[in-house]
Amino acid sequence: MVKHVVMDLKNLDIKVSGLEMVEPPKLSFKVVVELDKKMEKGVEKDPLLQQEFQAGANEVLEQTKDTIEKKCKVFDKLFVQMVAKGATEKDMEKQLKGLNEAIKTDVKVAEKAAELAAQKAWTSLQKKKKEWSKFKIKIGVSITGTLAGLAVSIAAMATSPFSGGAGAALGIIGLIKSGVSLAKDIGKLAISIDQSKTILVKNLTVVEKAASNKALNAANEVSAAVFQEFLGISQPSVKTVEDAADTLKAKYARMVVKMHDLSKTLNKILKQQEKLKKEFLTEVGKKLKKHPVKDKKTQLVMISKALDTALAENYARVQNAIEKIQAMYAEARGWASNIKDLMKRVKALTIKDPKALKVFREGLKFAALALSPIDGNSIATGAKDLALGVGGAVGGYAYDKITSKALDGTVFDAA
Repeated sequence: MVKHVVMDLKNLDIKVSGLEMVEPPKLSFKVVVELDKKMEKGVEKDPLLQQEFQAGANEVLEQTKDTIEKKCKVFDKLFVQMVAKGATEKDMEKQLKGLNEAIKTDVKVAEKAAELAAQKAWTSLQKKKKEWSKFKIKIGVSITGTLAGLAVSIAAMATSPFSGGAGAALGIIGLIKSGVSLAKDIGKLAISIDQSKTILVKNLTVVEKAASNKALNAANEVSAAVFQEFLGISQPSVKTVEDAADTLKAKYARMVVKMHDLSKTLNKILKQQEKLKKEFLTEVGKKLKKHPVKDKKTQLVMISKALDTALAENYARVQNAIEKIQAMYAEARGWASNIKDLMKRVKALTIKDPKALKVFREGLKFAALALSPIDGNSIATGAKDLALGVGGAVGGYAYDKITSKALDGTVFDAA
């Protein structure tokens, strides 16, 4: 028998486009046919025999390469998903072993297929060359492949899930809850201030009327006269006026403080949002360094833009709330002069100097006793709208939702 080498390819590259993580194996493909010595000279003179054998072997080789390429693509996508989900090194090794076992099976199938292809080619040749019909051949096929690998080490790729900015997101949710609570308090105080103003003005009207009586020349006399006039009823007096005034001032001061607190809280949310973005993108950058994807800059830009989009609605809600509290504060500050005028009228009731009291009584004739333009309902409504607006952003700051939107369609997309 004489050996005739049909094909002998060593370390043949399997080129697969678009792979991010898998490094395909290399194949060595050898097909040898042992011919009867009496055929040797005939083969040399007739290239048809070699052509037929090579055609069959090439067909099997291309099919094998195609099968392995498809497996590499499937596993490459799987590895990318595993990295994004923070797979362990053990899980990564298990899947890589699975890929190589599948390739080994393909190689065994290819060896048998190549043998059958060579035998088919020989049968076809025997029909064309009747003189070869009495000869037999021996076919030997040997296909070996290197192991498929990964572009970077498994240990480097097996990362933990994203957590950059998670603390900031949690902090934002806490700030939003605090902001909603402050907005509710502001609304309640605004209504209460409106009510306190009404009580104070009603008390003032009664006591000022009594104070205008010339027979009364001291604050205690004013109080006594008022008390006698309304005996049996909850009596307006200098004391009730002063108490109502103190309540009004205290509630107004509390509301202004809470407005400042709410404004600062809303600004903290925006700062925390910037912190969230910075920490998240820093982690993305670190993970991209370990990732085999070639165009890392494009991935980073894509994720950054997607993150901005994911946070845009939340930012708008908070910014709108800031504008509302600024408008509410401006309105509330407008109450200050009205409250100041009321406090002057309260203070005048405690005048003990007879001459000053006479001047005060004369002044009452011309005093504007109409209700001061303090509208608690307006601020209360604004506070409610603000609370609903900023409160609606809570769901938008859920970390898993933000990261999912930011990573959609990127190498870290776990979908």
